Amino acid sequence: MQLKERQHDNAVILEMAGELHGGPDTHNFKDKLKQLLDLGKKNFVIDLRKVTYVNSSGIGMLVTGMTTVTQAGGKFKLANAEKNIHNVFVITNLIKVFDTYESVPDAIRSF
Repeated sequence: MQLKERQHDNAVILEMAGELHGGPDTHNFKDKLKQLLDLGKKNFVIDLRKVTYVNSSGIGMLVTGMTTVTQAGGKFKLANAEKNIHNVFVITNLIKVFDTYESVPDAIRSF
């Protein structure tokens, strides 16, 4: 997994790319979120546009990220999931757990 960070208005956009398998990526993702939270950032949009695959560990990584952010008083939103990735959230019923948006601008406007 590749992770790029950019700031837009009151939100940090974290663009993920490649396959989400969890494992070491989970620690890197959680550490990045904690670093940003320590800097006072509270609003996060996870851009999934370039994610090609997600397994159960990858889903766990996103749940861990959401938990880390919400426990620190922040907000965690997912955006731009391709149809096959979106379907994973629907099938696992996590569509009811995550705040999901069709685009990054839609997610940013929701803060």
